[in-house]
Amino acid sequence: MRRAVIAICLIASALLLWDIAVSRAADPRNWQLSSSITYESGTFGTSTRTDTLYVPFTLKRYFDQGDVSFTVPFVEVRSDGQTTIVDGRPQRIRKAGTTGIRTQRGLGDMVLKGRYYAVDEHGLLPTIALVAKVKFPTASESKDLGTGKFDEGVGVEVSRRFLERFIAYFDLSYTIIGSPAGIDLRNQWLYDFGLGYDFTKKLLGSIFYEERTALIAGQPNPRSLLFLADYKVTEAFRLNGMVEVGLSNGSPDYGLTGGVAFRF
Repeated sequence: MRRAVIAICLIASALLLWDIAVSRAADPRNWQLSSSITYESGTFGTSTRTDTLYVPFTLKRYFDQGDVSFTVPFVEVRSDGQTTIVDGRPQRIRKAGTTGIRTQRGLGDMVLKGRYYAVDEHGLLPTIALVAKVKFPTASESKDLGTGKFDEGVGVEVSRRFLERFIAYFDLSYTIIGSPAGIDLRNQWLYDFGLGYDFTKKLLGSIFYEERTALIAGQPNPRSLLFLADYKVTEAFRLNGMVEVGLSNGSPDYGLTGGVAFRF
């Protein structure tokens, strides 16, 4: 399965590079550049507090039947070494601290992600997208910015509009987690479901429940409520924000995100 996921993502990357090389002029707004700043704070099932700052920059290329994106993040983590950034989120990976409290910053793990639009919403059928991704271990393990290992994942994203202004969401994914030396991390299931509402033609608000498997057996699963807002300033420019409220000891106490996206 791991080789299959890597192959899918490498093929998607090759298609993206080929498109750049042979296309003199892209169709209008087939590209998107986005960035955000996320601050999260909590104990994550430990006895000490971890504070993280996560700043990703993502370039995405849209196609008729899918999209491919590449993310380069920068990370700052203040912890005692029990937690690190996995899948863009702080998660506990050790049962005991390996260092005193320290603050480390630097390049995070780069992520290549591809989506295939399998089903377009019509009749009673929802929109369904199939997802594959690879995390490259570009973050420093010694600085607690990453595990230092590859992760590969697959998933499905489902959404359905109803009653004109409402949108129902459901996402499910499975990620093969690479374990650092001397640590046995579990592979991770993640699911979320939520409801969105178009307050205006430009403003979409959503609420999600999210849960993922704890990476260490016997620890509480991270569970959170997410409140999101997306505002379309123009057809090309969007603003977005998110507030996270942790529901378990494995989650942050709270998280705040602000971001922008520009299509060209």
